[in-house]
Amino acid sequence: MIDKCYSWTSVSTGQVYSSPDPSATERSNTLAQIQVPRITVSKAVLDWLLEENEPSARYETLVRLLGRDENEPSVRTTRSLIGTRGWAARILDRQKHQTYWDNPNSCYVPKFSACWWQLIVLADLGVSSKDPRVAKAVEHFLELHNVETGGVSLRPKGHEKFEPHICATGNMVRALARMGYAEDDRVLDALDWLMSKQLPDGGWNCSAPGKHGSFMATIEPLWALSEMMAHDARKGWEASAKRGSEFLLKHRIFKSDKDDSVVMLDFLRLHYPLHYAYDFLHGLRVLTELGVKNDPRMDDAVSLLLEKRLPDGKWLLDGVYRGWRHPHAMHGEETVSRPEERELITQGWGTERALQLEEAGKPSKWITLQALLVLKRVGLLHLE
Repeated sequence: MIDKCYSWTSVSTGQVYSSPDPSATERSNTLAQIQVPRITVSKAVLDWLLEENEPSARYETLVRLLGRDENEPSVRTTRSLIGTRGWAARILDRQKHQTYWDNPNSCYVPKFSACWWQLIVLADLGVSSKDPRVAKAVEHFLELHNVETGGVSLRPKGHEKFEPHICATGNMVRALARMGYAEDDRVLDALDWLMSKQLPDGGWNCSAPGKHGSFMATIEPLWALSEMMAHDARKGWEASAKRGSEFLLKHRIFKSDKDDSVVMLDFLRLHYPLHYAYDFLHGLRVLTELGVKNDPRMDDAVSLLLEKRLPDGKWLLDGVYRGWRHPHAMHGEETVSRPEERELITQGWGTERALQLEEAGKPSKWITLQALLVLKRVGLLHLE
């Protein structure tokens, strides 16, 4: 069980930004006064997260949750096992010719079994380019999809629609930076291109005519900036990240800035992998990784996260995106999507194109870990 302590703190004890949206602050006044108990993590939950069969979860728990030194022998041993067992190993076992997954001619399709989607998850799980299988896959990806003027394309070189795409570029900049390519000129050029596409409201939109940011198009560039800033802090990056963060905060992580309604009910579910999608935990994760905390406009999302905690202190995997039923798009090469790709598997396991680490509808190590890390960053977690 997760036990409540007798020390109490407020979700909203301060401000990150000097000039928050006044209307958002006013809407949050009621919740801001609610005292929220700090929670402790039980030994049973910690033991579960530290099981040796999933070194990615174990490593992240040791280093990010418990604050262990990366150079401790046991931590280094755990790190060395990533890619040799557990989730990452199973993904790498499906790789073909130690280079690609499912399609040698495109890393983007079919969804979600092609190279693109595997690299995003492998990066999150802590696999680096020191693994030759990953290094070959990354070079294969860049050869097919990198746009020399900046950004990455959904379609491979030679296609008439070979052009950079915002969501795709954000996802891959984050993944590549995490795997050791933060100083690669191709990655730096891609981030420069991304920043040039930021809208006046601070968000991004993957639709060219779009004048207002969207949640799904904004979270990927923010995630990319979060990872790149962990390696460096170049001119303009922090200002861009602050503007993007303000966009999400203005919308209280998952709501309309006009009437406070939930923008999409799917934002309230907990998913992994996210691919190009969005949910409230992912928004909280990226914002808190950027250093945002104790902003009252986070209250609703933090409260929802606490509400979804199970009695035993874990969180469920609410859904996994289904992916494609067939290996081809709806209209040949004219499109890169199928209508069923974002249908949810809410119980059990999907088909071969549903990139899935854990069983849907059951407690999830990865979701639980990310939830605890968010609570730690906002000061609501007590570690004994």
